[in-house]
Amino acid sequence: MLKKTTIISIILIVLISFVLISYQSKGLLLFDKIHLYSLFYPIDYLQNFFNEILKTKDENRDLKEKLYEMHLQISSTNELIEENKRLKELLNLKERKKEILTIAKIIKRGANKFLKTVWIDKGKKDGVKVNMPVITINGLVGKVIFASEDFSEILLITDPNFSASVRVERNRIEGVLSGAGTNLCLLKYIPLEEEIMVGDRLITSGTDGIFPEGLSVGVVRKVDRKRGVFQNIEVVPLQSELKIEEVAILKSLP
Repeated sequence: MLKKTTIISIILIVLISFVLISYQSKGLLLFDKIHLYSLFYPIDYLQNFFNEILKTKDENRDLKEKLYEMHLQISSTNELIEENKRLKELLNLKERKKEILTIAKIIKRGANKFLKTVWIDKGKKDGVKVNMPVITINGLVGKVIFASEDFSEILLITDPNFSASVRVERNRIEGVLSGAGTNLCLLKYIPLEEEIMVGDRLITSGTDGIFPEGLSVGVVRKVDRKRGVFQNIEVVPLQSELKIEEVAILKSLP
């Protein structure tokens, strides 16, 4: 036999259940919906919040990719503009100087560690020959030391094996320019009594039978008269060997 209190509890539970069912059946579900919404609203909010964050990250990534693409396009365009400018200047130089044979592009640095050279994309089929002078719009670069059908090797003026007859533009004193094996050149065979000053500009003298007269070469950087028979003179080339991209090949002297 069930206890009296147990029976009463069961009856109360049944009555409460009927009341709730009746409460819902009369269309009073709004309270429950609001109550449930209030329970789940923070979860929905957090889910929407994180969805927005992920969406923003994706948009930022897309924007960054577009910015990089624009940057590369702008860099490429600027490079083309600079190259176009240099080529126009070389072409203008060719129009002024009829002795220019052709214009060439540097394609690689020399592999021989004992020589300071560069290779160009022009060769015998373009008329290039050994000992032809090589210049840029800034000044003397070197001379051709080897030519195949399609390519040629240029000995730079900074190589110790290079030499050219030059003169000081200011007072016409003449000497020989050779490479120092670094990014500098040396002006040789200038007697101690001759006046050479820092800042003096050098040009080719045209007396060596290879380089025509008047090509810009470099600027005197240092003068030392303390020892030896001749002055020790350092020269900075007007054309940096690290910045050469296109060159002009001059015809050989007659």
